[in-house]
Amino acid sequence: MHGQTPPPPLPLPTDRLRFAMPPLQESAEDERRHRKERLAGALRLFGRLGFEDGVSGHIAARDPWFTDCFWGNPFGMPFRYVTVSDLVLANRDGQVVQGGHHVNQAAFAMHA
Repeated sequence: MHGQTPPPPLPLPTDRLRFAMPPLQESAEDERRHRKERLAGALRLFGRLGFEDGVSGHIAARDPWFTDCFWGNPFGMPFRYVTVSDLVLANRDGQVVQGGHHVNQAAFAMHA
């Protein structure tokens, strides 16, 4: 057996696979809050783990009502400090439609 390549692993049957589904929210408002809370938490976690590169990084979540808009982190704010109230809603052109901060317009353009 030494020096021989083992056979490739076989795929598992689909009935043995499980898919984790996000919790269902009762309203679009609840879904928005859920997404924003998870987004802010993800940003803080990424910041604590060192996964940010100055002002160039971003994480975004699509808005459940305005599906051509995305919630994202403020431009230039360290990930580890972002809270839900800091998040910015921007359209596909990177223009802020809700929130009091700028966004990285080039980063948001990739979601369009």
